[in-house]
Amino acid sequence: MASISATIGGTTVVLTRYLMPDSDPFSLPGIRYGIGALVLLSLLFILKKNKPLELIDWMPIILLSFVFYVAFPWSFASGLENTTAARGAIVFTSQPVITLILGSILGIEKTSLLKIIAIFVAITGITVTLSDNIGDLAPNALKGDFLMFLAAFCNSLYVLNAGRLIKKYGAFTFTAWPMFIGSSMMMILALFFGNPLGGSLSFDTTQWLVLLILAIPGAAIMVSLFMASINMSTPTGITMTVGFNPLSAIILGAIILHEPVSSKILFGFLCVMIAVVLANYEN
Repeated sequence: MASISATIGGTTVVLTRYLMPDSDPFSLPGIRYGIGALVLLSLLFILKKNKPLELIDWMPIILLSFVFYVAFPWSFASGLENTTAARGAIVFTSQPVITLILGSILGIEKTSLLKIIAIFVAITGITVTLSDNIGDLAPNALKGDFLMFLAAFCNSLYVLNAGRLIKKYGAFTFTAWPMFIGSSMMMILALFFGNPLGGSLSFDTTQWLVLLILAIPGAAIMVSLFMASINMSTPTGITMTVGFNPLSAIILGAIILHEPVSSKILFGFLCVMIAVVLANYEN
């Protein structure tokens, strides 16, 4: 489930980069996750699956909503303004490294030799990818790389802290409500720091279709699968499946955005895929 989610995620990398020239990092994620949240909340009430959120959990839910639906999508969209889809997706695969380090510090994740080897293999691949010279295609690539790393950090932080609440409320409820809370925060920020009412969402028919793909398969379905997977494996095992993210990003980036696929990018992807297998081998 996490691998399917990550594959859809690679598609959203390319489609976000496709729309970003005509939008901003606040308005686009806000409307994307807002549409996804409304779809999920509608299904939640139609299927009578809604479980009221207890008052004691509101503070951690609001904090996690901010991390995953404000800080994460902002850094993700901002990063893709400055780097290519394939390169950004591979930098995003630094998640398992962050997850293992944070998980070890917090006492949530157990380390093993294979996990440590997997992380070194992934780091090698990411390092080689970042050494690729992409020239005028993305002149601010290093800034974009840093922002994609920040997005990965936010994702890891969420994975490590959301498990208890997902177990308590169920993946469906805990996808719909935080997505709604977070997208509402993002749209408020967009009014001050973005331009949603003055051109950032002035899309043509094709662009609105792309936005709907980003909102429903790329937000509602993708996040639901991701949430459901969190309690089925270890945090590092889940975040290692992000290796499937660059696969779809590399392929679609070449087809839709006409981005070059260099040998260094392919080597980086191969390293990440080997790391995914190593990190999950013990299971």
